[in-house]
Amino acid sequence: MRARSDLTRTAGNVFLEPVELTQVPGRQQWRRAFVVGPGDPGQVEAAAAELRGAAPQVQIEAWGRGEGPRPGLWRLRRRGCDAAVLLLTGEGRRREKLLGLLSGAPVTLARGRTGQWYQFRLPPCRPLSLRWWARITLAGMLSAFYVRVVVALRITDALWRLAPLPDPVADPGPPGGTRVTFIVPTHNQRELMDLCLPPLLEEAGPVHKVLVVDDASTDGTVEHIRRRYPRVRVVRLTRNRGFARAARAGIAACDTPLFALINSDVQVRPGFLAAILPHFERDDVFAVCARIELPGGSQMETGNVAPSFSGLLEPYHLPPGKPGPILFAGGASSVFHRARYDALGGFETIFQPLYWEDIDLGYRAWRAGWRSLFEPAASVWHQRRAWIGPRFGDALANETFLKNSLVFVWKNLRDRAMLTQHWVYVCARLYQETPRGEGTMCRALLRALPALLPALVRRWRARRRGDLGDRDVLAMATPEGGTARENPVR
Repeated sequence: MRARSDLTRTAGNVFLEPVELTQVPGRQQWRRAFVVGPGDPGQVEAAAAELRGAAPQVQIEAWGRGEGPRPGLWRLRRRGCDAAVLLLTGEGRRREKLLGLLSGAPVTLARGRTGQWYQFRLPPCRPLSLRWWARITLAGMLSAFYVRVVVALRITDALWRLAPLPDPVADPGPPGGTRVTFIVPTHNQRELMDLCLPPLLEEAGPVHKVLVVDDASTDGTVEHIRRRYPRVRVVRLTRNRGFARAARAGIAACDTPLFALINSDVQVRPGFLAAILPHFERDDVFAVCARIELPGGSQMETGNVAPSFSGLLEPYHLPPGKPGPILFAGGASSVFHRARYDALGGFETIFQPLYWEDIDLGYRAWRAGWRSLFEPAASVWHQRRAWIGPRFGDALANETFLKNSLVFVWKNLRDRAMLTQHWVYVCARLYQETPRGEGTMCRALLRALPALLPALVRRWRARRRGDLGDRDVLAMATPEGGTARENPVR
């Protein structure tokens, strides 16, 4: 029963698109609407009040789990309502919500726990359009092919259970000191060096080190650093290798028990190390992430990251609170335990050209029993996408993020029910987007397929005795108060 509820929720959430209630077309003509969901008077009244504010003339009825007879589909259809409102106050889609979807109302809306409104939209049906049928055929072919991907994951796991398991990842113990090397990967970011390096050198002082990994820049970055910042050590790569390989090269060149990864568009605030280093006195700490501040006070990215799973792992940012566990320490503003990083094998290189390397590393650390923590007393200022935006553009960057989220599932996810949810989610998105001419999931899937075999190989090699399961990792990596989804990581 729980698996069926998860699958229904996964498929249904794909078709729920965020919407402003005051912008829903046709609301001026509504005469009757009903609110369907749990019998929570507060949630019902809040939804009804907002609905009346957008359509004052509408008559609203509440159909939920309160007192009185439970609603039936025939009774709802006989009402002839203009709008159905689903209260998404729980993770599952219960009987009342399913009735709302089948009620025959021309408009189906949903209201989340945080007050966000959604509209349920199916793909348009154009039976006489050859283009529509071609797109439907493409979605069907991709969905059928994706069955083979999930079957390959299941076969790999079945063989994994038959083979003898290697020993758990050996714990190297405490870091053996508090000296830190700040590592800054960069590629053609000469103008950002003057933003990043001065506060970094001040924070490092005479005890710690600063190292810049130049990923084959052609804009004179190396010469600029050597001329203006002689204290900074430079590691120069002969050709552009991407973030993961640049970071690995910098980590291999440092000789301190801790290292900090800092983006070139990040400014470290005073007191960064003083707030973070005491956490490494604990036995199970892998990495600590600082609080991230964006221009204008935006909380789109805070560093306080919680996990959510609705078919893909979807990390999201909570408002900065007190120190606590997080899903992963971001590769832009975090300090890492060097020996434990080496024990895990370091950053993966299959998430090219960017994104998900740090999420994957943090997930593997949790599997081994090592925590990532958030420390709000340490802060950095982040000029978000100062380099990624001009080079890739937001659309390609978001598509790359989605592509690597697929590769992450292929490489790491082992829970069978969650893998089935994943398949339903991908197929539902294909059938939602492709007939409308939106190809985000289609393009991301096609771009991810070359990484399928390397992901399966790494999936096989990662098997260990004593590893935490996927649901255990997500439960342990959730910060306190991390139940309502805020800002997804992008």
